[in-house]
Amino acid sequence: MITAILALPLIFAIGSGVDGARYYSARAKLQNATDMAALALAASSEQDRDVLGQLAASYLVANMSGADVEGLDVSVTSADAEQIELTASGKMPLTFMRLANLVDVELDADARAMRSPIRNVELALVLDNTWSMSEQDASGISKINTLKEASRELVNALITTDDSPVRIGLVPYADYVNVGTTNRNAAWLDVGKDYSVPPSEQVCVEKTEKTICLAKKPTYACTRTVDGVAEPATCGGECTSQEKQTVPPYKSCSGGGSTTYYKWYGCVGSRKPGTTRLDDQSPTVGYPGYLETSQKCLSPIVKLTNDRPALLKAIDGMVIKVGDYKPYTYIPAGMIWGQNVLSRTEPFDDGADYDEQNVDPRKVLILMTDGDNTLRFNANNGRHISLSSPASKAATEVSETNKDTLSICTYAKSKRIEIFTVAFMVSNSTAKTMLETCASDAKHYFDASNRSKLLSAFSGIARSINQVRLAH
Repeated sequence: MITAILALPLIFAIGSGVDGARYYSARAKLQNATDMAALALAASSEQDRDVLGQLAASYLVANMSGADVEGLDVSVTSADAEQIELTASGKMPLTFMRLANLVDVELDADARAMRSPIRNVELALVLDNTWSMSEQDASGISKINTLKEASRELVNALITTDDSPVRIGLVPYADYVNVGTTNRNAAWLDVGKDYSVPPSEQVCVEKTEKTICLAKKPTYACTRTVDGVAEPATCGGECTSQEKQTVPPYKSCSGGGSTTYYKWYGCVGSRKPGTTRLDDQSPTVGYPGYLETSQKCLSPIVKLTNDRPALLKAIDGMVIKVGDYKPYTYIPAGMIWGQNVLSRTEPFDDGADYDEQNVDPRKVLILMTDGDNTLRFNANNGRHISLSSPASKAATEVSETNKDTLSICTYAKSKRIEIFTVAFMVSNSTAKTMLETCASDAKHYFDASNRSKLLSAFSGIARSINQVRLAH
């Protein structure tokens, strides 16, 4: 009994520490969500407090998703052409401290954001959707889900009204990009008709001999690497001794089977002639489309739009595999289609003319990847294919792919496109150097070594594009 009584102070000390840590975490998240809501409202032209209050509430709820906070409330305390002021509050339920009859603790936050002049913005989100994005961090959250969260917050911060001057295009890339099957008959596309191959006639012969394996190497657990991700596999098992043996007569058949269907799923490679793959100056040169028996590219590109629900739906719909297809990384494919999304010329001509000062419209490209290039360009068919062996030759091929990436970056910058690059949990120093070189300058490069830094990078980019700022 005495021991139990003496243990109470220790229990309360531990409990207050746990609840205290939860409190500071929830308070920080509420402040960040309030800041993001203020910035989003400041980026809009809306001044009606009722409308702003509804928008602020929706942003706060969206950005507090998953937080252990109840009774969220937000109010717009000031709104004019120059600034927005918000206050937010909520309650965090306590756990251990309920033993001391403390049920919850109140949270509050406030934010003031300065508005900026409204200008047209065109933004291409070039996002890595390769298989390596399946990896999880220490908290069990996959890279792709963190990217989706960061992208949603960016879209919510930049597009705040139905008539927003900000238009965003989405380019999910991996080894290829998907331009959408609705473009099947476009002049800039070179793709044949879908077709099928009937099975060959089945031919059977009678045989009385078989090759029998007498001994095999032992099998053992091993790993294989797919786009930098180590996966469990089984190795060994090869036959080491075999002989032909006479067996009772049996039928051995070849051919037959079912019809094989080839169709176009929207997948395209790189332009083949010369260096046409590295810029948008050859609109009459077609992009090769590939007929496959199954889909070998991911979610389709979304052209420039200010339709926020459509963009959010496309972001949520991003995938990193289709069936057994687990794609590798070819960054030039993403970069050139980011350029195409912003370009005035075909294949996509939704972009406005380039502004020599990149002011109106302000054209921006965000390139995000979680690793280095793992494929090379094949000039014969425009495909992006596996690296060669040995490793020294593969390194040379990666270097060539990196050069192509930087060539597209250089061309985009020559058109005054502002480029942000984000390295998400990238360990390869060469890949980091490439991304930093691709960016408009050092301040446009983000080395996001973990989940929170990726979210912070996208948040910072959104603030930069909005040209709004928090006032303290």
